Parts: sequence; C-alpha cells; structure tokens
Amino acid sequence: MEKIYVSSRQNRIVSLAAGLSDKKNRDREGLFLIDGVKLLREASASRLRVEFVMCIERALDKFELTISSADAPVYVLADHAFERVTDERAPEGVVAAVRCSDEVRRPFSDGDDAFCGVRLVLDGIQNPDNLGAILRSALAFGQRNVIIGAGSADIYGRRVMRSSMGAALKVGALYAADTAAACRAVSARGGRVIAATVDSGARPINEFEFADGDAVVIGSEGRGVSDAVADAADASVFIPMEPEMESLNASCAAAVILWEIYRRGLAGK
Repeated sequence: MEKIYVSSRQNRIVSLAAGLSDKKNRDREGLFLIDGVKLLREASASRLRVEFVMCIERALDKFELTISSADAPVYVLADHAFERVTDERAPEGVVAAVRCSDEVRRPFSDGDDAFCGVRLVLDGIQNPDNLGAILRSALAFGQRNVIIGAGSADIYGRRVMRSSMGAALKVGALYAADTAAACRAVSARGGRVIAATVDSGARPINEFEFADGDAVVIGSEGRGVSDAVADAADASVFIPMEPEMESLNASCAAAVILWEIYRRGLAGK
C-alpha cells in the first residue's frame, strides 16, 4: 500500500477532491467521491476503479485492511486538510475517489439490453436523499436497472451515494434526457407505463393487474408525474391510505410500489 502524507489544505489531491462536490467537475474528471469504509468495500466488490483513498491517520490504523484492499494510493491527510474533503458532521475519516463507470450510470437507450428489465422510471426526483433511498429499495426488491429522467439528482452526488447505502453502485442508472420518450419506448417494447398519481382515474395498486414488461413512474417530490409523462402513460395507480393523508414521500411511495411488484414475481433483471 502506497501511503502519501499530506498536511496542506492546498495540496493538489485535496483540491481535486474538494472540487468533486460540483457535478461539472465530476463530469470533467470522470471521478466521484464516496464516504466511509462500507462504501469503499462496496466499490471494491463491484469492481469499480478506486483512483485514490484519503483518510486521517487514526482511520488508517482502524481500517487499514479495507483501505489497503482498494489497491489504490492512500493519502493520509492532516485533520485540517481532511475537513476540506468531507461534508459530514461526524466523518468516519475515510473518503475515496472512484472512476465513473457505465455500470453505475449511462445514457438511456432503447437498444440497451438492460432496458428490457426496467420496471421503474423516475421523473424529476430532485432530492438526493430521496433518490438514494429509492435506489436502495430498488435493489432490495430485485430491480437491477432504473430509468432516471431529466431534472433528477445526479447519482454520483455524495448524498445519493450515502443515502443509498451502496445501492447506487449496484443498480444501473439509465439517464434519459426525455423522460416521456423513454416511457414511449417502454410501450414500444410491449409493456405498459403505469403512472403513480393521486388522480381520480387512478386505480388502487393492490387491485391493479401488473404484467411482465410494465414500468411504474414515480414523479417528483413537488409536482408529481409531469404532464408529458402522464400523457405517455397507459394507466395510473395510487396507494390506498388513511383519508387524512393525501400522499407519501416519493421514496416511501417507490418502496411500497416496488414491493408490490416484487411480491408478484415481476422484478426486473
């Protein structure tokens, strides 16, 4: 394990890592950050390329086996330098820079083999914590790939990575520039697009007959499913609940719907 000790906050690696909080820098460098030893283990297990690891000395002493298994240079940062590369209040003391991969995120294409197994479309999920939680539920309920539409948070963002508990490294994100067009592609392959809404014409999810090839759309936190996507939908469903509640948080709604699909044996591939 190659160890490089760094004391300056202005060190080249520290500055590079600090800049990766900005999406445009992530896109330019082709790198994203993950926090903590759990995500580092997940990245290594997923055979993603860890470019370098940054840690404080006491974390190196505690997690040396995991850090060394990443097979990457290790920068041991002074505490004041490490503060520049973490945004957590109580950081574990380990941050890694990982190479972006098509296995994690790639542009949507209806010619992509992964598209055939998609059962979930996300329409403008802007909150990174919600997106991460949805990906966690997707992995739990057998979804290996998800279409993520325009206006959604970046899967490479640190909050998405943390809230997904590593699921963001395992569920393929197919990013669609035109969410409605991606929905029409679902219909063209023979499936139906099912919008999760609270509209009067929606059917209770427990009474709806899902079929193999169907894909459910979860809309944004504020406005729900967009008009263009609603127009592309073949049907709509809602989650029955107590009358004093109108709707669920997007990530909670996704979990309920994904479980419903999962229990019927219609999970993606």
